[in-house]
Amino acid sequence: MESVNTPTGDDALKTAKRLIKETIPKRKKIITASIVCMVGVSVFTAALAYTTKLIVNDVFVAKDAGAAIEVAIIVIFVSFSKSLFHYGNAVLQTVLNRSISSFYQKEAFQKTLRREISFFNGKHASDHMAQIRLYGMAAGQAVTAICSRFLTEVLTLVALFVVMFLQDALMTLYSIVIIPIIFGLVSFLSRKIRKVAKEETDLSGHYFAAGSEALAGVRTVKSYNLERKSIEKFNSSVDALEDRIFGISKVTAATHPIMEFLGGLVLGVFVIYAAWQTITYGKTPGEFTAFITAFLLAYQPASKISKLWVELQKSLTQSFFMFRLIDTKPKSVSCGNKSLQSGNGSVNFSDVSFGYENDEVSIDKVSFNLEPGDKVAIVGKSGAGKSTLVDLILGFYSPTDGMIEIGSMDISSISPMYLKNHIAFISQDVFLFDDTIEENIKDGFASASHEEIIAAVKSAQVDGFAEDFPLGLQTRVGANGSNLSGGQKQRVAIARGLLKRASIYIFDEATSALDVENEREIMTALLETLKNETVIFVTHRPALFEYVDKVLMLEKGKVVGFDEPSKIDKTSTKFRELFGVLQ
Repeated sequence: MESVNTPTGDDALKTAKRLIKETIPKRKKIITASIVCMVGVSVFTAALAYTTKLIVNDVFVAKDAGAAIEVAIIVIFVSFSKSLFHYGNAVLQTVLNRSISSFYQKEAFQKTLRREISFFNGKHASDHMAQIRLYGMAAGQAVTAICSRFLTEVLTLVALFVVMFLQDALMTLYSIVIIPIIFGLVSFLSRKIRKVAKEETDLSGHYFAAGSEALAGVRTVKSYNLERKSIEKFNSSVDALEDRIFGISKVTAATHPIMEFLGGLVLGVFVIYAAWQTITYGKTPGEFTAFITAFLLAYQPASKISKLWVELQKSLTQSFFMFRLIDTKPKSVSCGNKSLQSGNGSVNFSDVSFGYENDEVSIDKVSFNLEPGDKVAIVGKSGAGKSTLVDLILGFYSPTDGMIEIGSMDISSISPMYLKNHIAFISQDVFLFDDTIEENIKDGFASASHEEIIAAVKSAQVDGFAEDFPLGLQTRVGANGSNLSGGQKQRVAIARGLLKRASIYIFDEATSALDVENEREIMTALLETLKNETVIFVTHRPALFEYVDKVLMLEKGKVVGFDEPSKIDKTSTKFRELFGVLQ
């Protein structure tokens, strides 16, 4: 379970350093161009403030019409140049932001998808996707804030302070006195923002989950009259997210009014000081106009810097958890480097036990052996351990005790890639990508020839319904096969599995949506195609027993029978209680 501890200021600093180290060297051209634009913005902003001295002294005080034209040209040129550099900087900020966001979103998605199966238990897919989206956006915003937005405002502030210093050094030093007050304010707000930033990510996940599950299960929602319940659940998640965003806004918005007050305080003192200097020492109005203009222009970047710093804490907090996700190595059962011999579909369990976290034992000292080419049905009541047994064979979990051998090799010594290629899993809950029928079948073996695809299509009887579509195998199936019926989806999944050329095939109620006639035809074709492969059926249906050599019966995680169907029917009362007497 991921810790939700609030990162410290030191954690935020380390996160910022890592973000810069991982992103900036790969984007030198963008950064170089951005720096040029940043310097241009700061220089011409300062120049714009300085032109007010020329306007007051050379034009209004001197009453020189010729100077007015010259000064006007200078003001227009400075304003145009500032706007041009500002536009370039804004475009480069967006490019930099999206480049980094997309990079980390890809990285986070890849790391998430490669995590162990238990990582996904109890968490909605929308939670993961909301997390990935927000983490990537936060990383992009953090780097852009540090290397572009923050630096632009700092350079502009420095340039304006130079203008202020050239006009009146004493008042410039007085203005700097408020900087420690600003730092204290920003430090306080930063601590508050780090505490609430992680909650925003979690609440965003709940928001997406509540909405997507209602829409994905719209048939169930409508048939059970659950619209009100779904709407209330969604509204609740929206309200919770809104409250959290409002809390963040209250913290970040606090910087502006405080900066406004501090700026007004300095400006008020300066007005009195300027009047005294002008009356007593005869200083020109242009000098003080330039100072006031520079100070007022400096207020904007100073305010932005304080607000950016507070917002940066939110981005760094989310980036901190992003790096925690990326750095966590998946727990793999099969973590060896040995290859499996193709065609060796043996499966051996030796006193294997397994239990989920905080749960009682699901598999208890299970032992059995399947030779290559065996056809076996795994049966038992719901909760007997059938799905857990399959997950152990697939390498999704590691046994707590005992040893599992696949292809006469310890499963922990096998390369994950070879283990996945060795086993084909066809589930009752078929998942299809939003692509064509053919492309979904080709997921079983991407480089399969057209002839191999057609052979799998015929064996699974996909051609029986694909021919009715105008585009045939090129028909798009829709999101998770929404354009197909349950039986059609299962036939596509079976074809996908057949194309994989695996040594072990596991069918978990994979024909449950088929009618009796189609099921019989498909089973006959399957056994003909897979006569040399090991085939495991997880089933509640006695009709499948005629296609298997043995039946493995589980009850409460223990093997209570393992024999031919005709023999286990006679020897096991538990079997007869579940299926009756076989004819």
